[in-house]
Amino acid sequence: MGNGIFVLGEATAVPRLDELIVRHRPMVAVVNAALRQADDVEFALALAARTLGRTRVVLVSETLDEDLLGRALQSGTGGFVHREALLREIIPAIRQVAAGLTFISSTMITRLRDRFPAVINRVGHRLTPLTRREAEVLALVAAGLSNLQIADKLGIGAGTVRSHLARILAKLSARNRAHAVGIAYESGLLTVGSSHRR
Repeated sequence: MGNGIFVLGEATAVPRLDELIVRHRPMVAVVNAALRQADDVEFALALAARTLGRTRVVLVSETLDEDLLGRALQSGTGGFVHREALLREIIPAIRQVAAGLTFISSTMITRLRDRFPAVINRVGHRLTPLTRREAEVLALVAAGLSNLQIADKLGIGAGTVRSHLARILAKLSARNRAHAVGIAYESGLLTVGSSHRR
């Protein structure tokens, strides 16, 4: 693929893709959302959940499916790329996800930007240890912002953002940013599809 990214294999069916991942143990697997296992479970989400970050997953979707995005983040999927933006976003997505960050397609962020709710008061018990600022940082991570963008938006330093993220991961027992965002959806801190505006 170039740019320091190497394609280790391609597959059009789950068994072959599973075999390639076991054999090569890639840092990142790019998986079509339509690829399903025999039990009709979405392969990308199942892979993200079972590899626990050893192979991070970039999900490619034909549609701007908010429910799929929520389930992908809950499973630990690191990236969500809309197929229409594939050519311009796949390399940045792979790089960001390989670095342990979350990537959400710009078209999806545009769709959701005005629909992400503010941090709500009644949240799941797993989120109660978060301070208000930590909850704000987590909501901005879910919106796809980088550490620098979060720092700029909140008027704090990038180092402070990193410190908040480290505390968030520790408090939530989250493996990575995507897992923390999944916990936020699962616990009710964030709800995709809300019409509430910040």
